Amino acid sequence: MERIKYCGYLLFLLICFIPSIGLAQHIFKGVTEPVNEAIISAPVDGTIKEILVKEGDWVNKGDPLIRLYRREQELEVALRYKLWQNKSSLKAAKIKEKNILELYTASRILFEKNHSVSKEELTRLKIQYDQSQLKRIELEIREEQERIQYEIAKEQLAKRVLNAPIDAVITKIYYQKGERSKANQQLIKLVNPKHCYFNCNIEERYAHLLTQGKKVQLQIQTGKTTQTKTGEIVFVAPVVDPASGLMKIKVFFDNSNLTIRPGISGQLMMK
Repeated sequence: MERIKYCGYLLFLLICFIPSIGLAQHIFKGVTEPVNEAIISAPVDGTIKEILVKEGDWVNKGDPLIRLYRREQELEVALRYKLWQNKSSLKAAKIKEKNILELYTASRILFEKNHSVSKEELTRLKIQYDQSQLKRIELEIREEQERIQYEIAKEQLAKRVLNAPIDAVITKIYYQKGERSKANQQLIKLVNPKHCYFNCNIEERYAHLLTQGKKVQLQIQTGKTTQTKTGEIVFVAPVVDPASGLMKIKVFFDNSNLTIRPGISGQLMMK
């Protein structure tokens, strides 16, 4: 009788324990960050003429953000364009070359037919034709150089306008209108919070649970509420940090509704 009671008690414990196995969860803590963020700087020294945005503004890729003073560069572009477009010397050289070629061709025919043109005259015309060819080639090379100088001037002008490299919101403006900035100094910070990563570090023994491409559940505390997001594992570190014994996991999740501010912490839930 006692044996029957003992077996029944074991059966009861087993029945209670089985559901708990299925409900067991692993929790990995981590932090969120935006997928796309950028800090913009000018590639040249200059004085800020215009700031076309303010903190909190949403901008699209290619929108102008800051203009530096650029009158000198605008004049340089105009000058280089005029020099490039002035083709009078090249046109004159082509006409001269054509005329000398026609004269030389006609003289050669006469020389070969009845020697009514001297060989010296034919040689002189051939030299003139060769010289006119070289002059035309020289002017064509110069025209190409002027075109390249015009393109360089345009590039220098373009460097004095900073455009948004991504769709993003302006989060920080480091300088004000009229201030002078050095090349490569931080001017504006942009962040796109619509797409985010959840980063966490896990022990290697859990690596088999979190494989690249797998869908996982995230719980992120926002204010007084907890938001649940579905994410996809996009990176699993191929190595373990020897100091901590942990490996990095990166999960991509959509935040188009902007309910989560990147930078806050959260949890990755895995059964």
